[in-house]
Amino acid sequence: MHLRDESNDQRKKMANWTIAAFTHRGRVRPHNEDAVAIGDHILTGDMDSPLVITAQTGCALLLIADGMGGHAQGAMASRAVLDYLVAAADRLSDPVFSAEVIEEANQQLFKLMREDEHAIGMGTTLVGAVLAANRVVTFNVGDSRCYLFSADQLVQLSQDDVPEGNTNQFGLRRSHALTQALGGSWFPTAVEPHISVDPPLGAGETLLLCSDGLTDMVDHQTIRNMLMTAEAPLQAARTLVAEAFRSGGGDNVSLIIAQPLKPKLVIPGLGAA
Repeated sequence: MHLRDESNDQRKKMANWTIAAFTHRGRVRPHNEDAVAIGDHILTGDMDSPLVITAQTGCALLLIADGMGGHAQGAMASRAVLDYLVAAADRLSDPVFSAEVIEEANQQLFKLMREDEHAIGMGTTLVGAVLAANRVVTFNVGDSRCYLFSADQLVQLSQDDVPEGNTNQFGLRRSHALTQALGGSWFPTAVEPHISVDPPLGAGETLLLCSDGLTDMVDHQTIRNMLMTAEAPLQAARTLVAEAFRSGGGDNVSLIIAQPLKPKLVIPGLGAA
């Protein structure tokens, strides 16, 4: 994947997707344990505003990891997993090998725990997507989510690894219990990632990846309404994060929003309209 600054008009004409990404500790937590990746760019810490990029033809890799285990351990776990997966992007983008690569990243965490006793018990959730010209591959472990907004409907593509009955009628969780995560225990445990393959993003469709710092604060219907009214990924990211903060900002909040670029209308003899 090649990344280009959105402000460069010539390069922008060649791009397939517009992507906005943001991560922040929120209003309550003292540190940010989340990590976000777009291609080989890994974002950590507190961002002042969303990063907006355009992605060239090929595959666009999008990842969010929500670290667990306290600041040092959680931040270490989320960063380590994204480092591993970004380095293995070619295999991760192939749904035949996606689960294998994610399990390797899981075992990498246990290797780090054996090397550093202070890291024992660290873990992270994972949600990711690979955008390609002919398909979208999505995967997750834990409770970070992936949504498709299409035809004014918000559809969750990921599966929550939480106990049954752990969400209310608004889609908000009653507890933070997880049935699986990468790492997160004292002894090596395998994971079973949820992987799906869907048609490529079409005109007017939006893909949203987020940590539970968004979905714990903002209900399903509000997310849908904000994506429906936003004119671009940057505006959608800003309004969703602002709503999470208005609702208390009780956890680290991270999100990635991707949309296909609108094709330019070319008029013979006049060029692009």
